[in-house]
Amino acid sequence: MKKIFLILLCLIILFPFFSCSKDKGIEITILHSGASAFKGDKNQFDFAMEKFKLDYPDVKVNFLQVDLSDGSTLTMDAMLAAGKAPNIYIDTLVRASKYITPEFALPLNEYVRDINQYQDLSAYTRNGNILALPIPGSAQGMVVNMEIMKEIGYEIPPNWTIDDFIIMAEKVKLRYGGTKWATGMFAANQSGDYLINNWFASFGAKYYNSGDYSKCIIADSGGARTYEFFQYLSKQGYIPPGASTLTDDDYVIQWAKGDLAATAFFPAWVEPYFQTVIEQGQRKERFEYRFVPFPRYSGVEKVPTYYMNGAIIVYNSKSEEVNRIAARFAEYINGKEVQEKYAEIQSLPNRKDVLVEIEDPYMEQVNQIVIDNGIFDVGLTNSTFALTRPLHYPILQRVLNLEISPEEAINLYQKKINEVLK
Repeated sequence: MKKIFLILLCLIILFPFFSCSKDKGIEITILHSGASAFKGDKNQFDFAMEKFKLDYPDVKVNFLQVDLSDGSTLTMDAMLAAGKAPNIYIDTLVRASKYITPEFALPLNEYVRDINQYQDLSAYTRNGNILALPIPGSAQGMVVNMEIMKEIGYEIPPNWTIDDFIIMAEKVKLRYGGTKWATGMFAANQSGDYLINNWFASFGAKYYNSGDYSKCIIADSGGARTYEFFQYLSKQGYIPPGASTLTDDDYVIQWAKGDLAATAFFPAWVEPYFQTVIEQGQRKERFEYRFVPFPRYSGVEKVPTYYMNGAIIVYNSKSEEVNRIAARFAEYINGKEVQEKYAEIQSLPNRKDVLVEIEDPYMEQVNQIVIDNGIFDVGLTNSTFALTRPLHYPILQRVLNLEISPEEAINLYQKKINEVLK
């Protein structure tokens, strides 16, 4: 009896030491570009935290948001310069791709337990190592203001051409006299540049050849025709005046107000911007619209569209314990339940275990554009993308201001990109 009592006494004394979590005192930092507006009261971070805390109740999670003021990687760059890399980086690929490198990212092959549920991770794999998880995203299409089409008496033909677009643009100009325009244009900074860059595909130009990101061919593949088209739009008054000084913020408001006849847009953007202009009294009600492919230049069969999504990257901290904990959070924030919520807000899932039917008619229109025309390869997952991206808008400004010829501009653009790729 005394022996049993002594054993129990020892267990009571030692229990605090055994019950103390080995993860106590560990902190992880998550840098992100914002919470998604899921239906209901919870976002992706809420769903992840609920599961994460069951596994690691004593781990403190710190959330920091990316500075989106200029669309660059300034927040990550500053944190790295200060020696304070976040354990997890969650952002759009236009910024995050810079860090999908073996020098920064933790290989997730052996850490994320449901890694085999992803459809295709080849774009995020380097030398067999999966360095990032793709967040659900969506593609853009050319959204058409059907109210304007009715007023100018124009119906966009199937698989329309640049010539068709110009006919439409002239009708808009004659009907509205410079108060509404055929399409949008801006070049004040790099933010939202994908809305403009998709025009290169209309003219058959390519940034890279068959996924070979070692050399840019935007000039070699006929990109000058795109700049020639931009200058024509400017000279004819088919785009807003002073486009070189406008931003993507100006662009989206112009669309929501009903000032642009046909321009690049994402389905998920429509309702928020309609709501903005209505609340601001710039418009009383929504107008009818639909999505169509970008018009094609003569000889171009299909115009691929821009697909935008984000990525989750876990920093390789060199601490096995911290890496394991951070990877678990990455697993939960992109799990089946979260991706089902993304699907409800018009983002296409990329997991095999998430099967959804597209119910939104506009999302279905854009999805059909992707099926029929494919994705425009701009090197989005290449680690140099964030370095090459800022090179365009200063050149585009000069194009729109008619300060440089299309040929000189596109050759300069290709040269600058290739200098970064060397």
